[in-house]
Amino acid sequence: MGKGIQVWTEPVIERRFAEGYGSGEGSNYIPWIGTHDVASKGRTHRPWSPIYGRTFQLLSDVEWQTFLLLEHSRKFAELYEGYPLERKITLEIAAALGIRHPHYPGTNVPTVMTVDFLAVDRRGTDARIAAFDSKRSEEMDGDSAEGSIAKLQITRAYFAGMNVPHHLVLHSQLNQRILENIEWIRSGIAKKGEIEPYDGYFNEKVDQMLYELMNGSHTCSLGEYCRAFDERHGMQLGDASRVARMLLWDRRLKCDLRNSKASSLPVNSFLVERDYASRRAVGQ
Repeated sequence: MGKGIQVWTEPVIERRFAEGYGSGEGSNYIPWIGTHDVASKGRTHRPWSPIYGRTFQLLSDVEWQTFLLLEHSRKFAELYEGYPLERKITLEIAAALGIRHPHYPGTNVPTVMTVDFLAVDRRGTDARIAAFDSKRSEEMDGDSAEGSIAKLQITRAYFAGMNVPHHLVLHSQLNQRILENIEWIRSGIAKKGEIEPYDGYFNEKVDQMLYELMNGSHTCSLGEYCRAFDERHGMQLGDASRVARMLLWDRRLKCDLRNSKASSLPVNSFLVERDYASRRAVGQ
């Protein structure tokens, strides 16, 4: 049997809703469509997010890139991928706009439309919601453009009716250097079930590096500094780079991610979170 659901029917849709697909809050959310449910045209990704406490199911590279930016922004307390839209409303919108509602291939069953990401910002007194769809640029200017544009028209009208902003993310408009740097930083975060050389190893090295950066003057690149740090502290080659990425991930170390590889930037161009370092020093 091929990958994904072979034939979408009304009973299949009813069963999925009953099983909790497209529902749940926070870390308990289950996307309407997962990486094993469809034959994706591109690569799929299943990243674990320590920010959101669960594994995301992303159906393309551009969804992965959008996820990286949304997660890295730290603006959203909740992030839901593959979020289903209420079909009754999307059908009404399509009829009002004179657009044929999407149907599952080879059927007369109207598609349960989804938005790639629904993000919830809980800063302040009221929760603010934003919707994001991720597309490759050629999807908007090719043989399939008509269908893609029709879906976006329905989606935008749907969220406009809810007073929720809807954003279209095109891969050609993304800053690839920022994405490369975020991926590099993200690769240093602690893994589930990871075994350290000894208990508290990375926390200890994080404090040591933070102290050095706060109290020393370094003109070399971050990569060169990390290699020297490995040698000074008798660490396995590459561990200091991992420590630096942990600091960057936690925003205790900050730099401009836009134009250069973070590892090639001079150490004296980084900002050190001194308040955090002071709190660690007094055990807070």
